[in-house]
Amino acid sequence: MREPGLGQLYFGMAAAENEVADNPDRFLATYQDRWSLMPAVEQHKRFLILGPKGTGKSAAAHYIRLAWVNRFGAESVFPTFVDFDELNRTQSPLASMDKHLVGDVTALTDAAWRLFIGVRLLDSLLRDQACYLNRDPQVSGLVEQLRVAGLASDDFPQVLRRVRERKGGFALPGNLLSGSAGSQQSDQVPVNQLGDALLRLVIDARTSNRHILAIDGLDKAIGDNPAYWQTLAALVRVADSLTRDLRSAGAEHVFVLVMCRSDVFRRVRFSDAAKISADGGVHMDWGAEAEDPADMRLWDYIADKAQTSKDELLAYLPRAVRVGVRQRVEIRGYLQQFTRYTPRDMTLLFTTLQEVRPEGHFTNSQVRRAVDNFSTRHLLTEIMSEATGLLPESMIDRFEAILSGLPQRIFSRSELEEALSDSGFTAQSDVDRFGEYAFLQGAIGNYRPGAGYVQFYHRRDAYKWQKQGPWIMNTGLVYAFNIPWTNTLDRRSNPSTPASGHGGVDSTTPARTPRKRTRRGRPS
Repeated sequence: MREPGLGQLYFGMAAAENEVADNPDRFLATYQDRWSLMPAVEQHKRFLILGPKGTGKSAAAHYIRLAWVNRFGAESVFPTFVDFDELNRTQSPLASMDKHLVGDVTALTDAAWRLFIGVRLLDSLLRDQACYLNRDPQVSGLVEQLRVAGLASDDFPQVLRRVRERKGGFALPGNLLSGSAGSQQSDQVPVNQLGDALLRLVIDARTSNRHILAIDGLDKAIGDNPAYWQTLAALVRVADSLTRDLRSAGAEHVFVLVMCRSDVFRRVRFSDAAKISADGGVHMDWGAEAEDPADMRLWDYIADKAQTSKDELLAYLPRAVRVGVRQRVEIRGYLQQFTRYTPRDMTLLFTTLQEVRPEGHFTNSQVRRAVDNFSTRHLLTEIMSEATGLLPESMIDRFEAILSGLPQRIFSRSELEEALSDSGFTAQSDVDRFGEYAFLQGAIGNYRPGAGYVQFYHRRDAYKWQKQGPWIMNTGLVYAFNIPWTNTLDRRSNPSTPASGHGGVDSTTPARTPRKRTRRGRPS
């Protein structure tokens, strides 16, 4: 008979789409809706899902869809998921948008987004046997004409290009102009008004079924490309306007969600950005500011995933982990410091614990082996995987060498410059690019020597990278690269541990006592 242990529990998967594909019922049953998403979306009050990478933005859209499937039946729910990260593998990435394509006329970019969204929603309604549009040959014929003209492409830059270049009008069936199905009249409508006509038809359509368009993959947070930010601003404006129109119409058949990283949204500057964020946004926050590690909502998240209680979950782990010579760190604080305070990291960490000891209770050394494995196999991989399109390929190839070349856990700008120089990058722009990327991915945090204060982006996504330094490395990476634990900056400014940005245990906690050192000085 097998001994009880973590091996009998389920902790989720790294990607929501994989978890949904594996067992949608379990995903729905274990989803923790802390934000009351369902009524907010159904009433068209919220459409913008904000949060750092790994906090559950994509999972929110799957939750809405599955909750409707559970309530109305699979045949009554029509989902359309657009992930620009996925499309970018074969299409023009949004981050490649240039000022010549976007231009100075913002109305054209808005018009292209209205067309892009309108086509997808109309496509969805045409698959719905309960919607009268499904039986209107003029409407299906129109969508086919738009495809032939390149105006219904999955490649948004191509759609924008066609909107900007196309002269004259486009023949529309009369029902798009009059709102009455079956009209034989046609008229010429300028290309930049096509999206308005399609969205009007979508809003006026009626069906007992539910259609949801979820737009994801808006995660390119780095880059001095005003055209990219203008493009995202246009998307948010259009989605906000459409959501308001749907609310005004009392529509219960069409819904739009836009998933966007918090730091990306803050760079999308336009006059109504703050109002849209406040009134239409859901901020994925997992309580990283909790003073006591026991109050972190991530413990509720992982316990709900495992369909058990927090006490039962922690019963298999030691109450504290010994680090250094004498110090013992309470288990929750110890484990949290290796993550970036996201559900994805917690899932991967507990999956790794499960692999190390599926049965019985953990020893001190088994917990430490598990966090070592998590840091090397998952944390580092997650941090590096986002670099494509944000860092030069040559810098991605040398990513591990740059980090492992840092002399200590806390390091200065000059020390980062030296590590980059050793890998062949000598420009100040290289330091800024690499440093900001590492910060936004949770690899490093700002460190204030005078106050011993740490700021990690994933713990509070309002933090901004301080380009002058110094910085502190995530504990998981310190372990993964065997980086020396202390340095002169740490000893000179604060002989004990630096405080975290949220007042609780963080990546610096084990530095409170001296410790034996291995070849490179990592805590033993």
